[in-house]
Amino acid sequence: MKTLHCSLHYSASALLLACISVSAQASEWNAVVSTAPQAGEFATISQALAAAPDSGTPWRILVKEGRWNERLVIEKPVTLVGQSREQTQIEANTPAGALGSDGQKLGTGRTSTVEVRASGVTIENLTIRNSFDFPANAALADGDAKKLKDTQAVALMVSENVDKARFRHVRLEGYQDTFYSKSGSRSYFTDCEVSGHVDFIFGPGIAVFDRCKIIARNRNDIAPPYGYITAPATQADEKFGLLIINSKLSKEAGVPAKSFALGRPWHPTTQFSDGRYADPNAIGLAAFINCEIDDHIYGWDKMSGKDKAGEKIWFYPEDSRFYEFDNRGPGAGQGGAKYQLSKADAAQYNLAAIFSGWDKAVLE
Repeated sequence: MKTLHCSLHYSASALLLACISVSAQASEWNAVVSTAPQAGEFATISQALAAAPDSGTPWRILVKEGRWNERLVIEKPVTLVGQSREQTQIEANTPAGALGSDGQKLGTGRTSTVEVRASGVTIENLTIRNSFDFPANAALADGDAKKLKDTQAVALMVSENVDKARFRHVRLEGYQDTFYSKSGSRSYFTDCEVSGHVDFIFGPGIAVFDRCKIIARNRNDIAPPYGYITAPATQADEKFGLLIINSKLSKEAGVPAKSFALGRPWHPTTQFSDGRYADPNAIGLAAFINCEIDDHIYGWDKMSGKDKAGEKIWFYPEDSRFYEFDNRGPGAGQGGAKYQLSKADAAQYNLAAIFSGWDKAVLE
């Protein structure tokens, strides 16, 4: 059984990149996407996805280097591989406050650059970015009609009940709400990078980031706190949530000490039979295990919601399932002993348990 207690080894990223480079030359692909397509190649990623079969033989798509301004909805069990993580870039500028084709604000759930709706999707060796310019928007005067209030902008969303979502050597870039893990989903990231500031790894689903770099972005529009790494909304009966293991929590230049929280509890506003209010059953679970944590972390924080009467209420980290174990660095353990797991409790968060039913090959 693979457990969470292994050493950091970022050389795996370089090894994976080398393997993909060789694979791009030697292996056969079901589809190739290029900015200058040759015979049989596709001009857009969307076209290659549309050509994939609904099921059956695995469909492998190579995306050559280029900047792809596309919004993708992946509804088939494909494998999408970039030629270069740095030079194969998928991006869209879609903040929550922008208007959709229906004339309504997009809202967070409709902002994703890439949305995974099918189980069994693998994405490797590329960058997914929501290119909404949060700093430029924040710099606009408060009375400027162009300034958006709703600045959530998702790069990657794994939709409801999606399983076996696998990400290797992927970079996710955004500011607020970079990665959205929706209810009933399970996704596994290895040797990836995720950047953002406000709640940039969030949702009720299960997501594990293993040997990853979690990068807190700088900002100058407010005084600290600048943001929150996670905002889980895990249902109370769910054993697992958002887990960052064997990883490094770092920061951009200029980010001051004690300016970010490891997480805060998100209780999504939900329609119930007796009204619309913050979900009391969303007892978020976030755990940081065997991580190297820089000095920008000050511990955990609270988050507000609305009660049945529409009044603001607060949800506190001590009432959530927020955990640390075996971390190191100046930002480790800042929340105090009450958030520390015992060795026995930490051992329950192993990949075999979290991803029960997955083939071993999917986890490798």
